[in-house]
Parts: sequence; C-alpha cells; structure tokens
Amino acid sequence: MIASVATGNRMWPDRLARAFAILRGAMLIVFCGFLIVAPEKAMPGSSIEPARTLALIFASRTILLGIAFVVLAIRCRPKALAWVFLADATLQLFDTGMALAMNKGVVAVLPAALGALDVWAALVLLRAARVSPESSGGHRPTGH
Repeated sequence: MIASVATGNRMWPDRLARAFAILRGAMLIVFCGFLIVAPEKAMPGSSIEPARTLALIFASRTILLGIAFVVLAIRCRPKALAWVFLADATLQLFDTGMALAMNKGVVAVLPAALGALDVWAALVLLRAARVSPESSGGHRPTGH
C-alpha cells in the first residue's frame, strides 16, 4: 500500500509534464493553422502573398514540433519528449533574447515562462525515464 502511494506521488509530475506537452503541441498546431488561414491578421501590416509565404515556412516547422509533442506524450516516450522540450526551451531562449534586444521586455515574459516550463518538464521526464523499468530493460544497474 505504501509503495503504491509513493509510486502514485512520483507519477503525477510525469503525467503533468505529458499533459503540458499535449497542451503545448495543440497550441503550436492551432496557432499555425491560424497563421496559414489568415496570415494578414496574424502579421498585420504585411501584404497577403509575402505573409502567406512566411507563414507556410514558419508553420511547417512549428507544426512538426507540435506533432512531436503530442505524439511522444501520447506514446509515453519520456526521454524523447524531454529532448523535444529542451529543443523548445532553446527556441524560447532565442525568442526571449530577441524581445529583449528589441527593448520589448514585456514581450519577453511569455517565452521566458514557456522556456522555464519546458526545462522543468524535460527534467521531470528524464528523471522518470531513468527510474522506469521500461527504460532500463526491466532491471536496474547494479553499480559495478
């Protein structure tokens, strides 16, 4: 009984990280869909053709990232999902730096917060992958 409670307590951060991955993936896919359908509304002040071309270039890569989040979370692949989170954290770091370089500190808050959540989720998932029986082939290393 006590082991069951301890296992349940250890699993909730893993489940929360996977739920965040699904949410993050859905956010990316929905944003890209909006960007493709109405690029002139997503990027005001640009004409339709250049905006659509930029939207397609940006969206194709972002949709792939969003799909990776969703698929890896659903398939319970913690180590691969952790690396996707770390890649997204790197992108968020770039976005934060760009906002700060353009003197838009308020704009830097969202990517900085998302990057911090990405790093937290990656660490939780890497820890979960290290202790799960599936990741060690059903046995734990003996330390020899």
